Amino acid sequence: MSFNAPGFQSVQNRKLFDQINQQILKTIVSGQYGAGDLLPTERDLAEIFGVSRIVVREAMGALVAKGIVSVKHGRGTIVNPIGEWSTLDPEVLALLYGDGLFEKLIQVRKILEPELSALAAESITDEELEQLSRLSDLPESDTIDKHVERDINFHLMIARATHNPILLIVLSSISELLRESRRRTFVVPGELAKARQWHKTIFEAIQAHNPDAAREAMASHIQQVKDGLERFNVLDEKKDIGDLP
Repeated sequence: MSFNAPGFQSVQNRKLFDQINQQILKTIVSGQYGAGDLLPTERDLAEIFGVSRIVVREAMGALVAKGIVSVKHGRGTIVNPIGEWSTLDPEVLALLYGDGLFEKLIQVRKILEPELSALAAESITDEELEQLSRLSDLPESDTIDKHVERDINFHLMIARATHNPILLIVLSSISELLRESRRRTFVVPGELAKARQWHKTIFEAIQAHNPDAAREAMASHIQQVKDGLERFNVLDEKKDIGDLP
């Protein structure tokens, strides 16, 4: 028997449970399934997505972990009220707030990261400086994904060099959002070269143990990221209306 449900499409690549997770989450955030609604059964979802029940179970387990749904024995899988969702989860936040989320992310970075850099300039060790030096470059030969990981690790290393574990936890907690932000900026022409130059300037200020220069360099770098995200949005809109190839 063929089963259908609103908003779902079959999936066909390796990260199947991620795709299923995202599709179900989107249908819930869009209101196709509301609080208290029953989702299709595991068997029906397996048929809809064209996968095994094991893959569906894994996807549903991720949604349970995010607080999006609950499994009630004898009833099925029920959508939870939004107050029970893990709204610190980057995927949930992105769906709830859309592209406006990245503006809020920039606000947080402007408050947090310049001070992290100033503290790091005061307390960084020689060993940490060596590690930061290795992470400061963004080689032309790297892929976008490698640039993203190197950039994330550069900023996390600065947080680690403050020797304040709470600050490191705070920055680490938004690393997935930062990952998507970097993916967006690095595809914009010229932004990678700008990031490379600011990393060098930040590193040199920290290496010189100059908190004021480190703070100022990081603030300028975050502004560059903000400008890059705005350029990404413009390019993305042009693609949508066919102005770009």
